[in-house]
Formats: sequence, C-alpha cells, structure tokens
Amino acid sequence: MPTYPEPSASSGRNLEAIAERYIVWILSGVALIYALLAGLHTLQDFDLGWQLATGRWVLQHHQIFSGDVFSYTSRGATWIYPVLSGILFYVTYVAGGYALLCWMGAAACAGTVALVMRRDSIVRLLLAIIAVPLIANRTQPRAEMFTTLLFAAFLSLLWRHYRTQRSRLWLLPILMVAWVNLHLGFVAGLALCGAFLLLDVLDLPFQEKRAAAVARLRRAWPWLSLTCVATLANPWGVHIYTALVRQARAQSLHSSWVVEWESVRPSWGSLQQALDLRDPQSSFWWLLAIAIVCAVIALWRKRFGAAVLLLAASYLAIQHVRLQALFACIAVVVGGAILKEVRGRRKVETPGARSKLRSVNARRIAWSGAALFLLAAALSGIAGVRVWDLVTNRYYSRSTQLSLFGTGLSWWFPERAADFVRREKLPANIFNGYSLGGYLTWRMSPEYGDYIDSRALPFGPQLFFRAYDLGTEPPDSPAWRQEAEARGVNTILVSLARYGGITLFPQLPAFCHSQTWRPVYMDEVSAIFVRRTPQTELLIDRSPIDCDKISFAPLTYMGPHASMRARAEQFSSWANAARILYSLGRYPEALDYLDHAQTVFADNANLHLTRALVLEYTDRAAEAEAEFRTSIQLEPSDEAWFDLGLFYMTQKRYAEAAEVFRRSAESSARPHDMWMLLGQAYLQMNQPHQALGAFDKAEASSPFREGGESVGAGFNSLVATGRAKAWYQLGDLAQAVTFQEEAVKLAPTDAKLWLGLGDLYGAQGRTLQAEQARSHAKNP
Repeated sequence: MPTYPEPSASSGRNLEAIAERYIVWILSGVALIYALLAGLHTLQDFDLGWQLATGRWVLQHHQIFSGDVFSYTSRGATWIYPVLSGILFYVTYVAGGYALLCWMGAAACAGTVALVMRRDSIVRLLLAIIAVPLIANRTQPRAEMFTTLLFAAFLSLLWRHYRTQRSRLWLLPILMVAWVNLHLGFVAGLALCGAFLLLDVLDLPFQEKRAAAVARLRRAWPWLSLTCVATLANPWGVHIYTALVRQARAQSLHSSWVVEWESVRPSWGSLQQALDLRDPQSSFWWLLAIAIVCAVIALWRKRFGAAVLLLAASYLAIQHVRLQALFACIAVVVGGAILKEVRGRRKVETPGARSKLRSVNARRIAWSGAALFLLAAALSGIAGVRVWDLVTNRYYSRSTQLSLFGTGLSWWFPERAADFVRREKLPANIFNGYSLGGYLTWRMSPEYGDYIDSRALPFGPQLFFRAYDLGTEPPDSPAWRQEAEARGVNTILVSLARYGGITLFPQLPAFCHSQTWRPVYMDEVSAIFVRRTPQTELLIDRSPIDCDKISFAPLTYMGPHASMRARAEQFSSWANAARILYSLGRYPEALDYLDHAQTVFADNANLHLTRALVLEYTDRAAEAEAEFRTSIQLEPSDEAWFDLGLFYMTQKRYAEAAEVFRRSAESSARPHDMWMLLGQAYLQMNQPHQALGAFDKAEASSPFREGGESVGAGFNSLVATGRAKAWYQLGDLAQAVTFQEEAVKLAPTDAKLWLGLGDLYGAQGRTLQAEQARSHAKNP
C-alpha cells in the first residue's frame, strides 16, 4: 500500500501566507470601495453653508474676521474659527459646484480608511471595513471632516512610532499647522500626543519595557513639542484657545440640544440594532464590543496604555455621537494590533516533539486560514449588501438620513424658497430656525442676514432658546409681536421637511390663517410668511397662498424606466407632502400621498408614523395602532414612542401607555418628556408614589437649564402640577398647593393651572384665594 508524506507545518504556513496575500488585496479593495461609496451622497450638513460663506467672504474681502459678519441678531459678536476649511470648500465649489464637494467628502472617507488600515494586517482590514459607516458619518463636507482625516494620520504615525520607532514624526508639526487652520478639532491631535506620552509612561515601571519606552520618549519629545508650538501658527495666535474655552463652556447646552453631541444609551433597542447586519449603524456596537474585548486582552498582557486608550475612546464615543469616528480609528488601529498579536502567538510553533506535532500544527494552520477566509468572505458579503443599499437608495429611504446617493444638494434644503425670496425681494429681516441658518447665509448673504445658525456661539443660549420658543408660539402671540418689532422681522422662512422641520413648527395651521403673518410661498420642504404691513400689502396680494387648497408634487408615477435616484427623490417629495397635509388637517389627501409614497418604498418608519397619526385623527384606532407598531419595529425613535404613548393615553389604556413611556425613557438620549408623561399615566392609574418618582426623573433629565428655563416653562409647569396631583392623591393638601402655586408661576397664562389652584384652595377652605385664582383663570 503506497504511503504519502504528511503535510508539514512549514508547507501549511506557505499556503496560508499565499492565501493571506490574496485576502489582503481583496479586503483592501472592499474597504476602499465601500468607504468611497459610503461617503458619496448629497450634501446635507447644516454647517457647510456658513463655512462656504466664510470662504467666499474671506476671499472677497482679503481679510479674516474675528466677529460675526453674517447675522443681524449678533453682528460683531466674537467669533473665532479657522477659515482655511471654508476657503477650500468655496474654491472647490467654484471649480466643480456641489458635485465636486460631494466627491471631496467621498475622498475624505476613503482617505481616512486608507490611513487606519494596513495591508500587512488582515485583522485591521476587517476592522476597517466594520468602521466605514462611522467614518462616513463624520467625513461629509464640513470642517470636521479634516479633523477625522488628520486624526487618522496622527494616530497612524504615533502608533507606528510606539510599535517600531520608525515613524516620520517630523510630519506631526507640519500637519498641525494645517489642522489648526482647518478646524478647532486640532485639540484632538494634542490629546492624541498626550495619550501616546501616557502609553510610554505606563511602560516605565516594567523593566523589560523601560529601555524601549525611554528611547521612544527621547526620540518623540522634540517633535511633540514642535507640534504643540505649531498650534500658534494661526491668525489669532494663542487666542485660538479662547475659542476652545468658549466651546467647552457651551458643551452642556450642545449635549442637551444638538443631536451630534448627544450621548448613546445602551438598551434592548441597541441590541436589536447591533443584530441587524444590514443596518450600517450596527457597526458602532460591533466596534464597541471589539474595543472592550481588546482592552481586556491588553490588561491581561500588561499593555496598560493600550487598554486605557481603548477604554477612554469607548467612553467618549458613548458620551458623544460626534466622537464615534475618532473612536473607530482607535478601535481599528489599536484594537487591530492587539488582536494581531494574539493571532501571531497562536501561529508560533510549539518547541519540542516537532515530529509528532507537525501534522497537528498543519491542520491547525489550515483551519485557522479557513476560518479567516470565511470571516473575510462574510464581512465582504455584508459590505456588498450595504453598498447595494447605498447605491439603490434603500438605506437613505429607510433611515432618517437627509441625503441620497450621488452628488448634489440634499432634498431637505429650501432651494426654491431661497430663490423666491431673492426673486420677489422679500422684506428683511428674515426669521429662520437653527438648522436653516447656515444654508440661508450661503444663499442670501450679504443681502439678508440670518437670525441664527448652527455656529451657536455668537448668539448665546438666550437667542438659541428664543428661536426654539418662537417656533412653537402662535403667530399672533405677544412673543412674535415683540420679536418682530424689536428686531425688524418681516419675513419668516421655516422648514417643513418631515425630519427636523415640521415637528419644530407645530403652529403651521395657525400661521396659515393668521392676519398678522400671511403665507406667500409653500412647497414640500419649506414655507414663507410675510408680516402684514402697509408696505407688504401689494406683495401679499401678488403671491396669495391658500393652505387649504395648495397643491404639491403631482401624484404621477415616473414609470419603470426612471432612475433609482429619481424614484428616491419622488418618494421624499410625496412623503414630505403627506406630512404637511396631515399638519394642515387635510387627511384624505395625506393618505393619497402616503399610498403613492409607499408604492415606491414601503419600509420607511416615518411614513408609517404619519399614516398612524392620520388614521388616529380619522377615528381608525385599530389601524392606527398597527401603523404605530410597524413604525417602531422598522426604526424605534423617540417621536414614534412618544406618539404611541399619547395614543394609548387618549384611548385610556394607561397601563400600556406607562409601559411605552418607561421603555422609551430608559433608552432615549432626551428622556425628560417620557418621564413626565409616565408620571401622568401613573396619576391616571392612581399610583401617586410611582408618579412622583417619574416626575423626579423628568426634572433630573430636563435640558431646560442654563438659559432654557423660559422655553421649558410649559414642561416644568406640567411637572409641578403633576406633583400637585400626586400629593393630592396622597392626601397632603399643603404639598399639593405648594406645587400648584409653583406651576402657575411658571406658566401664568395657563387658565387650567389657575383653575386647579382654585380647586385646591377651595379644598383647604381658603375661599377668597380660591375666587382670586378662578378670576385669574378668566383673565390670565
């Protein structure tokens, strides 16, 4: 019987090396193509507009400003911000329009991924593929994209130095000169330099690591010192740090109100997202789990610096969504190195008894290679599916993204409304919300100044909250009258987009029928109102708008040969129109638009939420509940949970409402409303102790502080009157009166609160005070 030689371990390694070489090239291509396509989408960021306007202003005036030049509310207020990014964006726009700006973002995404991945490490390539969505989120065209790109460059240089001492550290101060003039995120580069100094310091106590740590410190300190000095190479010198101090002071406000600075709260919904392989945002949870595992391994192997770096990055990514791309870079580079070490140790051949273990090692190497190949194939497959979702616009149509695949401007921006303002020469000043200001600055300055924009700092918290408050005030209220007279506001331009637009302008029907403000323009994403004065009568008569009859995009299908982009744009147009029609109370028409939009794409959560609201208001409760549930199943959101809870409250299904509010509050980044409504539900079920606990949590999580008390007066009054009702149920009239008095102080124009106070005074036998309170209710 013939015998065959057993496969040797060395031959197995040769085969594995060849296989790995092919896998490396394939994964490199997958990562870069995925990154390029993930970064290629229409422009949607609110900051880009004022940054483009900054570049234009600097090039036209040949000077750099240190005060606000764009608004009419805070003109001249201190504003220190690097201008090089704005100049680059404006030059890019002049060269190739919005399309070239989109390609610029795609290149930044691919470039960042290229910097963090290494072709000699399959593990890092796999992690880089996972990290693509997080990096793509923060490399869209805006100044921050330079921070993401340069952070990756700094990290690669410093980590290579830490591992091999053969890095080009002289590049760090050169890159910092660019960074400090591009974005205030240059402080992340300084933090990274400090982190790597800490890595070496933590190695000093170990004798076997001390010599290498000392050598690294000696070689690095001159370049790191020069990098710190390089931050002064900017138009403001050391005063650039005052801008950072101002940003830090405003951080609590941004964390409470600006989505990108929100925290992430792990919940069962997070687990559901993590298990959805098709959802690109599941990548955060995968990388978070990997980073924690790598930190544990690093601690076990006494690599304390790497563990601290991974854990600190993980913590910051949970605290602020905006930092997730920087976390992803660290997870790929540092976590990838830790995992590569573990894999490398497993490949070392066991000494002794080589002849007996040769075949065993060969089989182990073969199995290891096969497992690696399968993992690479699986991740490549997932990346392929996600790329398909991107280029077909399935991802953009399903999610709350404001973009579509390809180039151009997002459907969200009011291009046609801006054209109307300039064409009709509408009277200044224009009131706009926080999100619209950047775009309007770009499109309409210097002819029109903006009321507020996403720079935030020049305006301060008072104006930030004032803009928010005005969006919810009736048009003929004292608040609008005072603001119009004080600031000369004659035109209002608001977003009616279904995301971040119409939900912030709940008074649309009231404005449509106001005699003080008249509608002169409306489309699927925006509306314009002009203040009625003798000077504007002709304009109003020339552009009459009847909100009860105005028509939107025609309900005409494009046909089977329409492009995927065209169909996605049609879907957005119909979905937006449906939301506006619902707000105007035109329910049958809203359902028509919803039906047509659903034939284009059926799995959009907001579409089902709008349908649920329409069905609720047309007394089709069972169908409405099913649509609420479908919306939450597709994409759990605070808005959907909130509306479902309110639906249960109106149906007097208080126990179900309480469960909805509780679940949502535990997972929401802004849970104050949910805790407050949970307390109201407990009161309806006569559970005052639980209600008081919910109200305490509502107060503790409230964002209405540091200048936001006026905006939160309604919310705080509801908490106070809820506590009053709870103490009344507990039989403590004195406590009930105290909290009801607090409620009427917070909202003195609310007649219901005065009536409630009158009833409590009456229960105490305080007849005179009861009559006075009821008199206030009649004339609040």
